[in-house]
This record gives sequence, structure tokens and C-alpha cells, in this order.
Amino acid sequence: MCPVTDPYSKTAHTRPPAKLNLFLELLARRPDGFHDIDTVMIPIDWCDELRLQRIPDNQIDLRVQWLPSLQTVAQRLGVEVGSPAGRNLLEIPSDDSNLVHRALTAFRTAFNITDGFHCQLGKQIPAGAGLGGASSDAASALLCAAHLCNISTDTPLLSELAAEIGSDVPFFLGSGGTEPIDGARATGRGEQINAIELGRKLDCIVIFPAICLSTAEVYAASHVPSQPRDAAALLDLLKEQKTTDLGPAMLNRLTEPAKKIAPQIAEILESLWHDELRTCQLTGSGSACFAISTSSGQAQQVASKLRTRLEPGGFVMATQSTQVPAKIDVS
Repeated sequence: MCPVTDPYSKTAHTRPPAKLNLFLELLARRPDGFHDIDTVMIPIDWCDELRLQRIPDNQIDLRVQWLPSLQTVAQRLGVEVGSPAGRNLLEIPSDDSNLVHRALTAFRTAFNITDGFHCQLGKQIPAGAGLGGASSDAASALLCAAHLCNISTDTPLLSELAAEIGSDVPFFLGSGGTEPIDGARATGRGEQINAIELGRKLDCIVIFPAICLSTAEVYAASHVPSQPRDAAALLDLLKEQKTTDLGPAMLNRLTEPAKKIAPQIAEILESLWHDELRTCQLTGSGSACFAISTSSGQAQQVASKLRTRLEPGGFVMATQSTQVPAKIDVS
């Protein structure tokens, strides 16, 4: 078992953040079914809640609930709990199909942990949105487990486990789980991480249109361009203090296939454009869209206006860039 004096008395708590893809280009289809990509990601302070404890039982006990409540989230999304639409949007597994469960299982195997974990996961980040919530939760579970078991978070094995669990999981570990980073340029299938610095925090408006998109389905409908664009111009602009010039340098190659599957995405992007938010696009494989604002005040103002149009029937969040990995508190 883990070398700690009182292994079951402590709880690790953290707030796994969502992410936005400011740039996502497809470079090639891989033989393993994935794509080689070039993407620039930033974490944002739209977060889940995760608490982890060690238990003497040989099992992973994962409990998942929506915050502040299932009923409140269903009301905002405009669905009924238990309806087909409600099940699609609100049902989150707690078995080994959940990435947190998978991460903790892999952690126990890799580090020869013979006791188990009890995990309470409070969800606020929607699934099927391209916001990376499940990947962030999994990365946070790995980091919390490492803290509880006195295992260094910069051990290479932790990064290897993250890459095996999911392409976005290594991003949420940050710089090897040690020094926090503003964001990253990710290559390979997304698991090769190179930290980037932002000249300032980015204020954003994020819209989730109450539609879950399958990442595999969106990628299957995509096409690799003959001349892929490079993220270098965007990276140069992100080092500056202003954000008004970011739009032309941003890209998401998955936007067109996602629009075909969910036409509401086109309507959201057009709405953001009409509100003079020209730095707007899809994040990941969707369905969430976002825009970068010039200030937190403008972000709050536009988000409030959009809520009157879209809620119930989706989420509208004014949010700001943050850092990864998420801070871990152990008490």
C-alpha cells in the first residue's frame, strides 16, 4: 500500500477546469484511427469539483452528481429529467466507462496500489461539448491520487498514464504536473505538450447549445487539408496584451463537419458575430462555441444578453483563462 502514516484520513480536493481550442488543424489521418493535429489550448475557469479519498476496499467508488443540482441543470438546458433528451445530456456513468474511474484504475495498477479510492465528482462542465471536462477530471484524479499516495506529480509514468487514457488528458497535467502553465500547443494526437505564455488573461463567452456531439463522428466527417495552416501567427499574437487581432489567426478545422451534424452551431457563431465578437469559433469537436472579449465587463454584458435568447436551451458562461494543472488541496 502507499507509504503514508494514516492513509484514510485525508481528502484531496480540486476544481478541474474546462479548455478552449484557439486553434485546431488536422495534419494527417493516422493508421490507429486518430489524427495528427496541431492545436493551441487554454484552460478556463469553468470548473468541475473533485474530491478523492483512499479507502481500504479494493475498488473504485465513484459518485457523480450535477451542480448545483440535476433539476437546476435540466431546467437551464430545457430538458426533462428522464426524457430521451435529458438522458442524453445529463446521464454520466460512474463505472469504468468514466475517464475518472479509468484513470484511478490505471493509477492503482501502475503504482501497485492495493487499496482503493472514493471519489466525489461534481459536474458543471457539459459532456459532448468539446470543453474537455472528462479529460480534465481524469487528469485531476491522477494528480489527487499522487498527492494522497506520496508519489511525485512530475514522475514520467503519470504523463504516460494520462496519454493512454485520452488525447487531451496530458494537457490538464500542465508542465508534468508541477509548474502551472497558461496553455499549450499540442501535437501528435494531442498528447505532445509544449507550454505557451499569454500576454494577458483572456476573457471569453462560452455557449453550449444543449447538444452532445460525438468526437469520433465529427472527426470521421472531417477532411485533412492539402496545405494545413500553422499556429505560429496565433502564438505570436497571444504573447501581446491586446486581443482584437486574434480572429484571423484562429482556426478550427472541425467547424464545418460539426455544423453539418448540428446546424445550431452556425446560428450561434452568427449570433456572436452580430454582437461584434469577431474572435469566435467552435472549441474542439463541439458543440460549444466561444468568443474572446476585450474585457471581463464586455464578456459579462454579452453573456447576459445571450442568456435571454438562449436559456433555457443551453448554457451561456462569461469566463476567463486560468492555468493548469488545477490546484490540489489536501486536508
